[in-house]
Amino acid sequence: MAIKRFQIKNDIPMLIRYLIVVLTTRCNLTCRYCYNAASSHGVDMSESVLAKGMALAGPSDEPLHIQLTGGEPTLVPDRIETACRNAQEMARQFARPLSMAIQTNATALTPQIISLFKRFNLQVGVSLDGPPKVQERLRGKTALTLKGLQLLEAAKVPFRVTTVVSRENVGTLDQLMWVLAGFSQAKGVGLDLLVRKGRAIAPHEDGIEKINIIQKDVPPTDPDALKLGMEAMLSALSEINHRRSTPLQLRELELVKNQMGRGESRKAFCHACNGESVAIHPDGRLFPCGQTLGDPELQAGTVWQPEPEKLNIFSGETALLNRYGSPACRACPLENCCPGDCPGRLHYNDQEARQLICTVYRSIWDIVKKMITH
Repeated sequence: MAIKRFQIKNDIPMLIRYLIVVLTTRCNLTCRYCYNAASSHGVDMSESVLAKGMALAGPSDEPLHIQLTGGEPTLVPDRIETACRNAQEMARQFARPLSMAIQTNATALTPQIISLFKRFNLQVGVSLDGPPKVQERLRGKTALTLKGLQLLEAAKVPFRVTTVVSRENVGTLDQLMWVLAGFSQAKGVGLDLLVRKGRAIAPHEDGIEKINIIQKDVPPTDPDALKLGMEAMLSALSEINHRRSTPLQLRELELVKNQMGRGESRKAFCHACNGESVAIHPDGRLFPCGQTLGDPELQAGTVWQPEPEKLNIFSGETALLNRYGSPACRACPLENCCPGDCPGRLHYNDQEARQLICTVYRSIWDIVKKMITH
């Protein structure tokens, strides 16, 4: 397989630290809230788009993280291998420290694909929203997802879980922890509050295979239910970690603890807040982050003609004020060490849904405060 050579384009001033490579918009699931409304028909990324996209990272002393995603990226294992090879060659030529990860629903995993993960040292993220009944209702093909987790476990491949939190699953977050407790290779969980975009606001039916009937949209949860769900989840996590040699981590808990250790508020939630993130659509269009993929109003050019200034839509003083400028922030015990929120989620969600992240962090703060005082 030929390895692409990358030309440095000094006429495009952009520092990319987080490169999201959408290998395909096709997916074998039709999750009820998918913000990209992925389904069985879509487009796969060509090798030419992949090479052009990789070259956007450019030379730098700063570390680069590449996230492979979709759709469902394991539907195109050849593209995974090409992306990994090209990324390694690009990092070597540009002398950049590199890390890579892949996000998958785990339904199409095989020993061969998992071997690919191991060969290229890919960090693995799995989308899992709750115990089997909840997962089936929201995503489908739960048996295949659990089989995929068992394959990762057997191959000793560590994985983390990403959970989209909505009204449909907020009451079973503790049960999710107990599901993961049985997997020694499960290392942690991250909570993604529902983004009101795509199928979350426009219910969808796959017109080709009829694999999903039209259903009502999945609404965000409410603060009271989220607080109860978080308390149950944190209680289960504490009990589980007393029994595990390697504790399960909750991403949001680690964020709060790290920010408390710094003693000051972080200046940006993610690289998109600094204009240092770019998501590459398989057709070559560029967007500031994964949540904004496909939104014509937020397109930042193409891999052939990037528009770096449009990657800064979530950066600057206005973005910071939107995240930290409300009266509620000034009355919060986490005011000086709040990890902030996803800018894409803030962009698409209404005011009520935007406040839910406060419930997450404050619930965690209550637990951390008890740990400190005891």
